[in-house]
Amino acid sequence: MSKNLSLNECAARLGTSRGFVDTMVSKGRLHPDEQNQVAITEIDELAALLKKLRGNGIAAMVDALDQSL
Repeated sequence: MSKNLSLNECAARLGTSRGFVDTMVSKGRLHPDEQNQVAITEIDELAALLKKLRGNGIAAMVDALDQSL
């Protein structure tokens, strides 16, 4: 059984704002359960994608998107 995290904990784990997490939920990238929690495996998959984007020189775009949310 995988551990689930609240949306605030999800933001902390991703190193993003809560607004960014809410956007990822509304876009269907993250899928909270009935208790409004997300599986840690799903969070880690998104974290890997963000790390890859940041590592490829797209950090400014990712940071700008996060700050605008």
